[in-house]
Amino acid sequence: MTSVALPPGIYVPIPTFFLDTPADDQPVDVDTVARHVQFLCSAGVHGVVCMGSTGEAVHLNEDERQLVVRTARKAIDESASKAKLIAGCSHESVRGTLRLIKQAAEAGAEYAMVLPPSYFLTWTVNRSDVLASFYTKVADKAALPVIIYNFPGVTQQMDTPQETIVKLASHPNIVGIKCTDGSVGKAGYVCEHTDPKQFTLMSGSADSFMPFLTIGAQGCIPGFANVAPRVLVHLFNLYRNHSQDKWEEIQRIQRRIIGPDHILFRPNGISAVKAIMQKVLGYGGLPRAPLLPTGDELQETILKAIEPALEIERELASKQ
Repeated sequence: MTSVALPPGIYVPIPTFFLDTPADDQPVDVDTVARHVQFLCSAGVHGVVCMGSTGEAVHLNEDERQLVVRTARKAIDESASKAKLIAGCSHESVRGTLRLIKQAAEAGAEYAMVLPPSYFLTWTVNRSDVLASFYTKVADKAALPVIIYNFPGVTQQMDTPQETIVKLASHPNIVGIKCTDGSVGKAGYVCEHTDPKQFTLMSGSADSFMPFLTIGAQGCIPGFANVAPRVLVHLFNLYRNHSQDKWEEIQRIQRRIIGPDHILFRPNGISAVKAIMQKVLGYGGLPRAPLLPTGDELQETILKAIEPALEIERELASKQ
């Protein structure tokens, strides 16, 4: 088993959109999922991620997960885009993870992104050994190439050690990592000790995108790109093809998106992202219960704060 590393680029972790129905059961809004994926493809993103943290994967059952992945697959294909499709397939057990990966593969995903198990974290003595065993057993039988998803914020602060990541990178079916831990130093260590042709390290947030690129990362999986995808694609292309005279523009854009990236996610998470998408893109809707809507006052505060990034986004859109 030898899998191809995740190609470099901007991969957008999309929300899952829901219908606001009288029965309050919030079924998946497949039309808006498709609309958003097509919007991202038109902006030139390199990939789409379904069923990650931004996608409220923990709020969906297996049938709904497959529905979202199938919808995204169809939308990418109908857009004639070369964008890759990643599906979050996180489960606390090896068996459950493999089941989700199999379903994602059948629905059209090309890669599986997997969080480390964390439910029994306080009872786990040899955590590095558990992580190595978990990912190895998953990768040995997975129907798709595996991407490690390191996000301590949603895994009881479980932070996969850099040495463990390097060890796992040698597995032929583990092809990359999304680093939502934000540690540039850790990312640099991993880049130094892995082969970029076999293992792709991606920044997990727009605020640290450029620092990650400078130490060897090959792209980003930024939730912020849901509202300003062209900005991230443009910044990626500038860096990959830049001459010295473009360096100031690269620095300017990176500085300009740090504040917007922070305020879009920090105050109210997925709810705020969807509310701002509704304001900016005309769709977004509500998160699934028990998450609560973002109030009007906070929405206006966020909109004002992200305007510097949206200004660049509009400028880039006008040139397409």
